[in-house]
Amino acid sequence: MESSTERTHRTYYLWACAFGLLTTGLLTTQALFSDFPERLYFLVTQPLIALFCAVAMGIVSVQRRTVVSLEKMALVVITLTAMSRLPFDLLYLGHVPPGAEGQLLTGLLMCAVMGFLTLGSRAATAFVTSVYLSHTGLMLWNDLANDGRWLNTLATQLALGTLLLLLAALFRFRIGYAQASSDRDTLQSLAVTDALTGLLNRRGGEHSLNALSGSDRGYLLALADVDDFKALNDQFGHPEGDRVLRALADGLRRADFAARWGGEEFLIVLDLPCERAQLELRHLTDHTHQRASDLLPRPITLSVGATWVEPGQPWQDAIQDADRALYRAKTAGKNRIAFTRLCTSPGRAAHTRPSDEAGLELAGPT
Repeated sequence: MESSTERTHRTYYLWACAFGLLTTGLLTTQALFSDFPERLYFLVTQPLIALFCAVAMGIVSVQRRTVVSLEKMALVVITLTAMSRLPFDLLYLGHVPPGAEGQLLTGLLMCAVMGFLTLGSRAATAFVTSVYLSHTGLMLWNDLANDGRWLNTLATQLALGTLLLLLAALFRFRIGYAQASSDRDTLQSLAVTDALTGLLNRRGGEHSLNALSGSDRGYLLALADVDDFKALNDQFGHPEGDRVLRALADGLRRADFAARWGGEEFLIVLDLPCERAQLELRHLTDHTHQRASDLLPRPITLSVGATWVEPGQPWQDAIQDADRALYRAKTAGKNRIAFTRLCTSPGRAAHTRPSDEAGLELAGPT
């Protein structure tokens, strides 16, 4: 599936190709109805750019190739057309026409920017250096051949070289900064993500619970434990046990958030009204352990301890309540959900009775 970044790139490139077609169309029309000496250059290069823009629009529209490959093709086309202007003027006209210097500098800068954006750091540096030296050599050769002011040209080219060096430093800094930001985001993600299941790890779960505790809504908190997981590992091996954990994690992603709390134990949070949360917990666990059971020739079941958390109640206390309920679910025969706080009736708040043994209710098998 295409990412949002790729879709954004395609949108921008469609607009760029559309403006490219408009620009090349105007320049070609101007060359057709003008008699300036360099009109032949525009009659050759502008249709070439227009053809590339039209083909690129078609490719981007049908998503046949990635925009990265199109960027490299665009770099080749732009470099050929922009950098051929100076050799054309020198060979066909014998000199650089007045006013063409600005167009030549614009073409060179465009090639440099596209090179830094498209190529790697070393390749871009080599590309820009070769283009710059070729341009400088031809400009100096033109001045020397026509008794021009070559010192002024040399000074201009040195200033241009300085600008390109600053441009290279800027791009290198930006690339390094982007890489550092990406590495930081990756490390932050790894710090709160369980490597095996892709769910939040315990630290990530605690951070999410801290954020949820600041709201004015109650929520359902549950701890789910895989029944007889050690026996499953002993019988089928740890790789199969890992597959089961990943399948369970995939099923639990339907919750508002879930975390691998430790080993084969998962934290589940449902940010729903109490009655709906209890029903959703049953549906969620039914779907989840059935999904995992399809992997092995034996059923995979879950024991779940759940509690309703009132607004302002510390989640640490709720974890203890859910853990006690999980213990009762295990001792009552496993494959079931045990609640310590239940809803009184649909649409109303939960009981606030203590989550002790007397306040425990057991649901049937999950």
